[in-house]
Amino acid sequence: MQSDLYENIAPYYDTLHDWLDEDVELVLSLVAGSGPVVDLGCGTGRLLLPLARAGHVVTGVDRSLVMLQRAKQRIQDEVHRNEGSKVEQRISLLCADMTDFALAGEPFELAIISYNTLMHLDAAGVVQACRNIRRHLAPGGRLFIDIVNPLLLEKTPGDHLLTLDRTFIDPHSGDLVVVMAANELDESRQLLSITWIYDASPQGGGAIARRVARVRYYYYFAHQIELALEHADLELIAMYGSYSQDAFTEESERLLFLARRP
Repeated sequence: MQSDLYENIAPYYDTLHDWLDEDVELVLSLVAGSGPVVDLGCGTGRLLLPLARAGHVVTGVDRSLVMLQRAKQRIQDEVHRNEGSKVEQRISLLCADMTDFALAGEPFELAIISYNTLMHLDAAGVVQACRNIRRHLAPGGRLFIDIVNPLLLEKTPGDHLLTLDRTFIDPHSGDLVVVMAANELDESRQLLSITWIYDASPQGGGAIARRVARVRYYYYFAHQIELALEHADLELIAMYGSYSQDAFTEESERLLFLARRP
């Protein structure tokens, strides 16, 4: 996992991802029983909050201490002040890597690796993460993995050209933030490297503050994830191409896996 990336962009993370909620309904539907849930690469708690509000005990694991600190603050801001302590007490946070985290107590009913998080890992790391997750699942416990359709990533221009990605107003500082990105695609390694540049212009004028973040995404085809699950002794039970659980096709935006510990 590349925690340095999130340390650089943590102040902007929630603003950039506040649109991402299409997976919430599906994730909630996967918690069939009352057992605990673990959210791996939980970030600032995007999925922790709806799970806890639905009555589930959930542990958030992330390698980035900065992101976990923001998750803790978010929980306090959005839950503690408005909903009291019951929801807050259902959430635990752990700073650890999904490939070697260790948690005692009741095994998990569901493990979640949401929106492209698995793609921070190389092939060996994917297998190691799946094996470690299996050790934490109850018999019959399930693992949900959500990545982008790799066929879409293969169409990404890898020309290194810096292009405008978006602009937004930072709700905390009022700064105008200009986001630019440059891509490098290595098809032989199934690797997309992106350099992100965030230029923040103070609303009252003054020097531009620049943040630079570099991230590598390893993209995987369905058979590769199936093989990793098999190596971890996890049984693939479903594969979808959308959060509506449509069948996966070459035109699907997402590639979703649901596996089970036998």
